[in-house]
Amino acid sequence: MKPQFHLPLSTYPDASSFAIIDNAIGLAKQNDAHLVASIPQVRIPQVHPPFPTVIDVETWRGQAERYSRDSGTSLREHVADAISETGFEVRIHGFEVREPFVYERFSEIAKCYDLSIVEASELSRQLPETLLFGSGRPLVLFPATSDYSRVDTIAVAWDGSATAARALSCARVFIERAIKVQVISITDDKDIDEANRALLISSLKHSGLDVDDVSIQAFGETATAAIQSAALERKADLLVAGGFGHSRLREFILGGVTRELLVKAELPVLLAH
Repeated sequence: MKPQFHLPLSTYPDASSFAIIDNAIGLAKQNDAHLVASIPQVRIPQVHPPFPTVIDVETWRGQAERYSRDSGTSLREHVADAISETGFEVRIHGFEVREPFVYERFSEIAKCYDLSIVEASELSRQLPETLLFGSGRPLVLFPATSDYSRVDTIAVAWDGSATAARALSCARVFIERAIKVQVISITDDKDIDEANRALLISSLKHSGLDVDDVSIQAFGETATAAIQSAALERKADLLVAGGFGHSRLREFILGGVTRELLVKAELPVLLAH
């Protein structure tokens, strides 16, 4: 049974980049996965302002819907061009959805696939957040400047939490093809159960994996920056991390690894909640 990867492509108010299409195709091709691209035609509800306004609401509504349609056409054309060069098949799922329910609809669609592939940026942060909480599926974040390279070395951000364990389980499709796994833990950020951590490393080694034990200290950096630096220094191709280990409200108020990764991912990241 082949894995099923999902690529949600935004068409309004901002269109997804062509880079995320290329990255998704590369990731799916390496892992012998099917890839489905979801491309919406966004419909803007009619608005009847209670007071006179200088804005031509109907003209604006038409322009917004045309932008969504034109963006969808450009994305479809890029998919066609990309697969003609690679010989890889991408199925396209087109659908209509009313604003402001685009991300919620993406989340419903994502439930039908093994994971979703999205771009990490400040502008599009709401999409991966909605997918993490609404779909029950993991996602892979690609930095906006990233060009796909093979996933041979995987870094696992391990703090012993349930979300970290779930992320590790969701990453199995990649780990099975990996050459090396790095278990990265920050020892001055929170208490780490060392016995449990040693058991994890032993379990991964018993599965036949080459495993590096990486214990680091943040030294005043954020946990996100420290983990990514450690992974990049060791040439990791993918970082695996639990998403929103705290409540969503607490992450919003205090910040956290997940919220920072959504906008500052420096390498591809698999997140699971």
